[in-house]
Amino acid sequence: MKKLLAGILLIAGSVFSAQTVELSGDKDYKPYSYLDGTEAKGVYVDVLKAAFDKMPDYDVKFNMVAWKRAIALVKQGKTVGFFPPYYSKSRLPWTKFSEPILPETTIVFAKENTLAGKTKFPEDFYGKKVCLNKGFSPATMGGETFDKAVKSGKIKLIEGNNNKACLGQVNRGIADFYLNDQLVDPIFPAVKKGIKIKENQGYVGFTLKNDNYAFSADFQGKFNAVIKSMKENGEIDKILKKYK
Repeated sequence: MKKLLAGILLIAGSVFSAQTVELSGDKDYKPYSYLDGTEAKGVYVDVLKAAFDKMPDYDVKFNMVAWKRAIALVKQGKTVGFFPPYYSKSRLPWTKFSEPILPETTIVFAKENTLAGKTKFPEDFYGKKVCLNKGFSPATMGGETFDKAVKSGKIKLIEGNNNKACLGQVNRGIADFYLNDQLVDPIFPAVKKGIKIKENQGYVGFTLKNDNYAFSADFQGKFNAVIKSMKENGEIDKILKKYK
């Protein structure tokens, strides 16, 4: 009888075991998504953990990597999804966007004297050097007009590995400006926050190469429903307020 019961429990455990899922996150996008030692942290990490607690069928792990690496993993189908991309039509051939998770406001960072008189973007920034994190799209960060100004050479684009790298270039005068979210810590006393540029929503971007992820459609459907519910009941707002 004991052996029969043990066998039943073993079978039940195997039937109802959670599906392991790996999502790749940006390791250098503090305070939204970053790696602290070996631990994934940030606004999106907190939101995603809360969401996945409501999805017992799935055991989700975070693989925190450089942003360009996260993009490559999704394109190659080596990860189920990545976070937190902004929506961009250029990404549609290789990723499917989730329910929007939360809004972010892109602003300009620069030294105080450099910010003086800068009220129109991107026109007031022509002839200047602007830093973006590697893998960040000029169009999604600064808008289509900014992207055209970069492509035409009216604005020189400089890239840095992460927030600190770009802010350091502004602090040393290598770059005139840096574009990123308003919650980013300027770090250097001489670097200040300037005008708002645009609003973006953060998402999870799911790979379109699902040959090895038979569960992906179910996972996405449940995730989108949970995120929508968390927005409606104010749970995501409560998490975000902890970082403001």
